[in-house]
Amino acid sequence: MKNMIPTAKKLIVGVVAVGALSVGAAGIAGAATTGTSSVTPARVQSFNCANAPKVLARIQKAEGDIANGLPKLTAAQAKAAAAGRTKTAARLQRRITRLESPAFKARLDRATAAIDAKCNVSAPGATS
Repeated sequence: MKNMIPTAKKLIVGVVAVGALSVGAAGIAGAATTGTSSVTPARVQSFNCANAPKVLARIQKAEGDIANGLPKLTAAQAKAAAAGRTKTAARLQRRITRLESPAFKARLDRATAAIDAKCNVSAPGATS
């Protein structure tokens, strides 16, 4: 029984060491591959054009949900601020700021443009 505990400790230390070494090697391999630069993101390069209408419809739905949800978020933020719930009001304000940011809208527009350029498919309901 006395030898069992040191053996278990050795086994656990060995497993932890192997895990640390494998994560370290993956980190080095990952760092070595970041030297190459690509203009298009990897997701767009492997995009299947058969899914283009579905993805474009999802992007349009998200844009519509954002447009419809912003007034509700603004009202909820004002209500929380009036009630003195500062943490909730701050969280809602961060979300409103993020959804209204040009970078967020540009990311959706870039995805739509990339799909349109690669697959020659326009957004559903859009006129070409």
